[in-house]
Amino acid sequence: MSLFSRKKIEEAPDTLTHLYLNPENSSWANFGYWKDTDDYPAACKTLAVLLGRKAELGPGLKVLDLGFGCGDQFFVWKEEFSVAFGDLTGVNASSVQTEFAKNLLDRRGFSPSDSRPTLILSPIETALPSFADQSFDRILCLDSAAFFSDRTEFCKEAFRILKPGGRLVSAELILNESPLHLLDSWFRSAVCALSSIPKGNRVTTDSLSQILRGSGFTLEDGFAFLEKDVFEGFSRFLKRATAKPRTAIPERIANNYARFADFLGSERMRRYFRFVLYSAQKPF
Repeated sequence: MSLFSRKKIEEAPDTLTHLYLNPENSSWANFGYWKDTDDYPAACKTLAVLLGRKAELGPGLKVLDLGFGCGDQFFVWKEEFSVAFGDLTGVNASSVQTEFAKNLLDRRGFSPSDSRPTLILSPIETALPSFADQSFDRILCLDSAAFFSDRTEFCKEAFRILKPGGRLVSAELILNESPLHLLDSWFRSAVCALSSIPKGNRVTTDSLSQILRGSGFTLEDGFAFLEKDVFEGFSRFLKRATAKPRTAIPERIANNYARFADFLGSERMRRYFRFVLYSAQKPF
């Protein structure tokens, strides 16, 4: 989440730094949807619910969650949409997050005989080719798709492994399509690089639409723009979480989060980025 730290490894999207932002028994790591709350776990859960509704999740669907973080959304989708744990597969490139998610399942009282999600430790680009054609009904990306290495290759593989009528559904950060002056364009590229957003995955609504359609998808209902209820709410929360006196967050990490909060709530952030929710369907 930190955009400006030179020692960015601790704040990279594959670590557990986000636990400093969570209360006990919570391990969310997304931007959150803040329309009716100022509580971080509630905002993160709401975003997971919005994604589930957009996907029309339900019992019996085979679901692939890419970049699952620490797995809090698994419980939301089970409780809200009756998705069976045995029908959930998650892929995550982070060993510490994957291990944390496994321990989370254990801590919540599952016995070895219980059905549970299949958790795969692997980069997305390595895992997807390993799945058979037409393996899943839904592919979900909860604030994770911005970190994939190549959007075109990802969409081609997603299309292949979805069943006819299946959907790729994502809530994610993308580039604002409005033209930028040279200095702003350079600065946004630097922000993307420091935020681990690869060059091959810096998309706008126009370029993402073209990639999805070029892969065979039908984009259902276009894009819903959520940034009004995402950026400012998360910014306000981070400012509260890092305000002095600081007791829970190490000072350097708190300083990085505070700088990110300033940028996140700025006019420049809104000019550079958008936060979208969309569903793309594989035709029957």
